Amino acid sequence: MHQSNSYAYFAFKGDNFDPNHVTSLLGIEPTDSWRFGESGKYIQQQKYSCWQLRSTSDELLYMDNLVNEVVSRLSGKIELIKKLKEQYSLDTVLEIVMYIDINEEESTPFLGHSIDVIDFLYRTRTTTDLDIYRYNSYDG
Repeated sequence: MHQSNSYAYFAFKGDNFDPNHVTSLLGIEPTDSWRFGESGKYIQQQKYSCWQLRSTSDELLYMDNLVNEVVSRLSGKIELIKKLKEQYSLDTVLEIVMYIDINEEESTPFLGHSIDVIDFLYRTRTTTDLDIYRYNSYDG
């Protein structure tokens, strides 16, 4: 059995805002956050500020479960999300990072959004982005 690295996250992104303000207003601790100009994990200086809430579940096939986990934590905060976006000129994105096993003996993951997720994305004016990576669990 192989371990999936697939995950989903919701993020606020902007030129220069304080992610701590987002945390205090939403009452949710981010999984990751940074400010413009801070040193990054993969780059010398961050080119924008960001607040992220990432899924914590392990999921091999049902990518919807990862999305639903994140959106359900934020679904009661739609008006606050809209206020933050307007106040700081922020963009929001629902990022889905999917790892697909190219081993023909394994099932491939699938993704589809529920009406609740679509409604959340629409009401918060949130874009989606999907990154897909391949790997092979075949070890023989």
